[in-house]
Amino acid sequence: MHSAGAARGDGFAADTFERMTACLQAAGPALKPAAPFVLPGWMRAWQEVFAPQASLWIRSFRVDSRLTGIAPLRVEGRTARFIGESDVCDHLDLVCATGREEDFCGALLDDLKTEGISRLDLNPLRPDSTVMKALVPAARAKGYPVSIAEEDVLFEMQLPGAWEDYLRILSGKQRHEVRRKLRRLETHAAAEFRWVQEPPAIRAALNDFLGLFRQNRRDKAAFMDDRMEAYFRLLAEYVSETRIGFLAVDGSPAAAVWCCDFSGTRYLYNSAYDAERSHLSVGILCKILSIRDGIARGLGKYDFLKGQEAYKHQLGGKPVPIYRCRIELT
Repeated sequence: MHSAGAARGDGFAADTFERMTACLQAAGPALKPAAPFVLPGWMRAWQEVFAPQASLWIRSFRVDSRLTGIAPLRVEGRTARFIGESDVCDHLDLVCATGREEDFCGALLDDLKTEGISRLDLNPLRPDSTVMKALVPAARAKGYPVSIAEEDVLFEMQLPGAWEDYLRILSGKQRHEVRRKLRRLETHAAAEFRWVQEPPAIRAALNDFLGLFRQNRRDKAAFMDDRMEAYFRLLAEYVSETRIGFLAVDGSPAAAVWCCDFSGTRYLYNSAYDAERSHLSVGILCKILSIRDGIARGLGKYDFLKGQEAYKHQLGGKPVPIYRCRIELT
């Protein structure tokens, strides 16, 4: 194992989550994951909870001693998949420096085949992912069979520079509804929206979030079982970009949003609310307030992530298809 600052030869080298973290920190903006789900901490949390016995295949690729790409994969038999699953990771990808995608993807396919891997089964993928834009063409150029299927959809929107500009993006009806709900909240209750983002504060606030999450819908309570709770607690521990926004009404938590701010985008990962305060629309208002805060902070995009919930479209989200890609290394 080389030290974090040691030079390494060209080609692929085996790595760990710790080494991947050090490599990304050393590379800085030149090599950055496309989304928080590809951060080493996020993948580590998933692996520790859901696949502790997984055979990890994390490879870093260098050209002229410079790190140009990382493939964070796991191997089952002769099939390689991403470290993560679509039920808790909304979109995954390879990590590659801009302009080096062709070299990286071609070399990755060769290395996988050399190591006896006969299939890549990769999902969930955005259409602008490195896999879709570079790995698929590289595989086809080598004559490998490729199959692509649309599996899901996410909603995202570009954030304007001012709140009033955002409201103008909405339909007249939705603009009226947003303003009406905000006025009603301000009129009928003492309300406060605040972020919790430092690790000790997040740890202290997790029980409030989990309590809200479990209390209002049976399906959410079933989803947040002991294993899923452990996963959320590790995300809070391992992913520094985590932040939880709470809407408090009359001094008690009424709704919450679990977000990650990463590379100028706010990702709405999950949410919860107190059903007894639904007459104040606290659930949707907590999301609206997180959008308003993102605009105030100068963020460029808001990603509602996967799912067809109506509010995502109503609040300005535009659909983006999500794909699964299979490549046969025959």
